[in-house]
Amino acid sequence: MNPCALGWDNHRKFSKVSLVEQTPEGDIRVVERARLDHHDKDAMRAWLSHLDPEIPVALEATFGWPWVADLLEELGHPVHLGHPPVIRALAKHEAKTDRCDGDRLGKFQLRGILPESYLAPPEVRQRRERTRYRMALSQLRTGVKNRVQAILHRFGILHGFSDLFGKGGRRFLEDLALPEGSRQAVKGYLNVLDVLTRLIAEVEQWMEENLEVDQIVRLLMTIPGVGLILAHVIRAEIGEIERFPTFRHLASYDGLAPMSDDTAGREGPRHCSMACNHVLRWAFVEAVHGVQRTKGPHGFRLRRLYARLSGQGRRKGCKSSAKVAVAHELSKLVYVVWTKQTPYTDTPPPRPGSREGQRPSKESPTAKTTLRSDQPGHPMVRRRETVGQTRS
Repeated sequence: MNPCALGWDNHRKFSKVSLVEQTPEGDIRVVERARLDHHDKDAMRAWLSHLDPEIPVALEATFGWPWVADLLEELGHPVHLGHPPVIRALAKHEAKTDRCDGDRLGKFQLRGILPESYLAPPEVRQRRERTRYRMALSQLRTGVKNRVQAILHRFGILHGFSDLFGKGGRRFLEDLALPEGSRQAVKGYLNVLDVLTRLIAEVEQWMEENLEVDQIVRLLMTIPGVGLILAHVIRAEIGEIERFPTFRHLASYDGLAPMSDDTAGREGPRHCSMACNHVLRWAFVEAVHGVQRTKGPHGFRLRRLYARLSGQGRRKGCKSSAKVAVAHELSKLVYVVWTKQTPYTDTPPPRPGSREGQRPSKESPTAKTTLRSDQPGHPMVRRRETVGQTRS
């Protein structure tokens, strides 16, 4: 183990770094501190060049960490990405300054208590850049559609279109007799909507033509509701499935594991944590809508789960909770399909040791014959015979 470590407190325009060393007696002392300005990359390389390239660097996963990690890996330093919420909790009762933050990260690294995050390689980050760009455009498009719907609601205008922004719906919007200001707003929103739709089509075409459809993507596409685009999103956001020991860890990472809020015997409402990968959670919720559009036996179990929890139109039930439950099941399916390298099937084989696997078939010679209650050999017949013998 290297007796030195570099704590890197990253900011937007500069970084405060602290070189710490552990003495043979176990004490940790600060050897050197420096302020590195981000506008001068050559000066940063020059300062880092005088250090031993084997010195590990503890870098907090705050805004703008990717280019710093790439620079450090270019110079040969092993980078350890710290998880900000846990670091904040560990340093709750300590002084908070830029200098103390750099010292603290180096000390955590030497003591082996640095809470690490996933350090995505550059190729994974670039794949995420494309998929997140498409997600951002989709969210903007949804926001524009909601603004147009809000204008109609303000004037009490109702319509029967399933898709207000299709061909028929667009003609309906263009022929509406609205005041000048509202008509100009609707026209502008529709122009923005056309631009966003064109950009989304362009990025989807690029993804279909350039992103590699590997074995993982093919397996993910066998899951109900997961198409080519969502398969690429899930593949990019997870990165390496090996970093999740169980499917429960994956559900916690994507924010689909409801958290309890119980105290003193009182059961509080369940809620999903906001400390998660929001893009991955969005992808699983989008897949739920795809499950609802799936026809036939494929995905029937998931559709039945959604119908049961949503109440099937009755008052009891919650559609939001049903979406989260189905998205949680999809997260579990992704983990199983990815780890076992097997495609999804609607009728999975029985698990080893389960009753279904041990139950003999009707054609099996060892299958038990069902006896009626009036047939000899039935337990009730034997009991009546025993009672009659005792009375006699």
